[in-house]
Amino acid sequence: MPTSHQLDAIGTLLDTGAADSAVRLLRSCWEPELPPSELVRMYCLWIRGLCETGELDHAATLAKRAAAEFPRSPDVLTALGNVLDLTGDYPGARTAFEAALATEAASPLLHYNLGAILERLGDDDAAERSYRDASAIEGDHGPMVEATSALGALLRRQGRVDEAEEVYDAYLDEDPLHIEILVEHGICLSDLEHYEEAIERFDFALSIEPGHPSALYNKAITLYRLGLYDDALVTLDEARVVDPENPLTLAVLGAWRLTARDPDLDTTLGFLYRALDILEARYTGPLHVTYASIVAEEIFEALWQHSRRREARDIARLAARHEWITPHVLDCLNEADHGTSPDVSTYEVLARAEARERPEHWPENSDGYTTGLTVVASDEDEARALTLEYLRAIEPSATVRFHVDVAPVEGDPTGHGREPRARGVARVTLYRAYNFRS
Repeated sequence: MPTSHQLDAIGTLLDTGAADSAVRLLRSCWEPELPPSELVRMYCLWIRGLCETGELDHAATLAKRAAAEFPRSPDVLTALGNVLDLTGDYPGARTAFEAALATEAASPLLHYNLGAILERLGDDDAAERSYRDASAIEGDHGPMVEATSALGALLRRQGRVDEAEEVYDAYLDEDPLHIEILVEHGICLSDLEHYEEAIERFDFALSIEPGHPSALYNKAITLYRLGLYDDALVTLDEARVVDPENPLTLAVLGAWRLTARDPDLDTTLGFLYRALDILEARYTGPLHVTYASIVAEEIFEALWQHSRRREARDIARLAARHEWITPHVLDCLNEADHGTSPDVSTYEVLARAEARERPEHWPENSDGYTTGLTVVASDEDEARALTLEYLRAIEPSATVRFHVDVAPVEGDPTGHGREPRARGVARVTLYRAYNFRS
């Protein structure tokens, strides 16, 4: 039977990154007859270990077994929610975190975890409430910084930058030396055009931690907004030196250098394509879509605006395959390819792709997917044709077939006589749901 000291040792192994050793030790000393408190702890350690070794299916099975045995243990329910989050079962994770909160309502971590899941499910209002609940619960070291960061990021994404600034400012009243919150606060001040105050925030953060990559990057952005282009370029290059694998820094630096009178194209394009390589290597998957979309758009825009249209189209095609393509990129392509017209309407399209032979960029064992698109066109037939043109540009293989269902948007504000709009696929509204062979 494992002792408390053995469980302590297993926890230490996990904390030091030795998950494989921790899992081996857990398997060798498993004992279902432990006292309930020790068994709960052992379950949680084992679930964590399996997650860290990538054995998510086994972790989910064990977490569900533990939850069936201890349905009112907040620790077990939290572990279950975390596993379901990792496996993409967001509704299940939500249920688990809500059940955990029913037993431990004063846990800021549980409110934060629930908020993160609600945000992934697209329920921003509920996510905001959860983040605010987490931030309102004072821990040993003040409000929960993760909840503050998440709430601020959500508010900024919604364009409520003034509210986000207030959230960060309130946190800094409790912890004025927190580097990440100082930087986030500076970003808000810069977005609100309080540039000098923003520079002060970034400089203060850099006085605490010289070479902080995000402080340098955002100071560079603010200097650029002030029209101090040379200083901005020098500062952004400093950010690249201290964090050479940051794709956003590389993309922006490449874009800025491309505007020079006589740019070094080898170095400049090298920054842009290195950023793209890093995205493909490290930032695929649904959790990275927002960030990767920002970087991909920056690369596209740099190439597009400097008459490297063929390369820009290649970037757009790659972005569409990874679901990084943005409305701005689509609008540029649509206007160039199809022009604008006031006599257009908006259509919602549900498209299904099927393949006899799996394209290499599809997941293993998949034979198709479903996606949703918004299309601007003169009529349903054109909406269908523009959708197929877009899909075939992404999936040029002759083995891929498409089925397209088109429906007009009720109460469409873009009807006849409105402002001219570019015709074509305007937005991805439903990320790809792949079909897998059983």
